[in-house]
Amino acid sequence: MIGEFYDAIDFLENRDEVRYFFKSLLSPEEIAMFMRRIEIAVLLTAKFSYGKISQILGVGNDKISNVQRALQQDDNGYKIIVQRLIENRKRRLKRIKSENKKATDMSPMSAIKKKYPAYFLLNNLLDKAIEKLDEDSKELEKEALLYTPSLK
Repeated sequence: MIGEFYDAIDFLENRDEVRYFFKSLLSPEEIAMFMRRIEIAVLLTAKFSYGKISQILGVGNDKISNVQRALQQDDNGYKIIVQRLIENRKRRLKRIKSENKKATDMSPMSAIKKKYPAYFLLNNLLDKAIEKLDEDSKELEKEALLYTPSLK
């Protein structure tokens, strides 16, 4: 019977079907409980302290330690979802930053920068250097750890 439950989840073809299934199966409180556990796992993976996790998510140490124990066990359930969530959040943040940059590029100041590029050369070089540092650093990963779309 448990195998068929896993098959039922595997049969779901897209995010909407997953949402409909879990919305029918679980109450909003149960869904929130599962998501809190996942968020705890994300923060524990990022080496956040119990106190900081409790402060961010408003959960008790017992809930945090339960997730910690599950992370330390041999199964990879949390590890798989944490890794995929962080990668997804990074992609989202990159897209958001790109969209914001495009919006900034259409400003009146950007037209002046295009007309007089030499005047703004130093700023352009600094911007490029900062972009390169961002790509090479773990800053985006840190942001992704704390980026929770449902809280925005």
